[in-house]
Amino acid sequence: MRERYEEELKKLNASIISMGKMIEIAIEGSVLALMGWDLASCDEIIKNDDAIDEMEKEIEQLCVRLLLQQQPLASDLRMVTAALKMVTDMERIGDHAGDIADLIKQMGNGKTIANSMGKYANAKLEQMCSEIQKMLYNSISAYIDRDVSKAKDVIANDDIVDELYFKLKREFVRQIQIKIENGEEIADFLLIAKYFERIGDHATNIAEWVIYSITGLR
Repeated sequence: MRERYEEELKKLNASIISMGKMIEIAIEGSVLALMGWDLASCDEIIKNDDAIDEMEKEIEQLCVRLLLQQQPLASDLRMVTAALKMVTDMERIGDHAGDIADLIKQMGNGKTIANSMGKYANAKLEQMCSEIQKMLYNSISAYIDRDVSKAKDVIANDDIVDELYFKLKREFVRQIQIKIENGEEIADFLLIAKYFERIGDHATNIAEWVIYSITGLR
């Protein structure tokens, strides 16, 4: 009975890793779509969000089965509980990638506005995207490697993303004030930056649950 339970735990682990790869691809796609203004990539991201949602449901069902099959060990209970929490954050990351793709599709002259935002705003937005991708990769990697130190690095990096967001927010507000005719489009870029900031928060949550699954500490 225990051997079968451990096989189910391995299946859960593999499913978490698979879903992690799916959201990494979604975020990479949203970044490439934003930087290259690739509308075809946007359609693919929106389409793949359904697959991410379906994966979340499958993992939740597996977690429930594991909790009901037999009295789990304390370490098993932490792992399953963490998995239930993690997939919620992963699903939200997929949603935000889809939200970004939707905005890019709606911004007809967005590429023109992006080119006129200036080097400072573009550089900060690009840096923010890079930090987000690194956080997400490391949070999933921390889960795979059972690496508390790597998970703590993800949590620390959230401060960097928050600071970049606040700098972008100040810059975008300044630009809206002097480029009133482009105010709505610039506000869309601010919303995109906010979505990336929220993705950083969810990556941080994943890292925190990784630490909990290993140490029992939140």
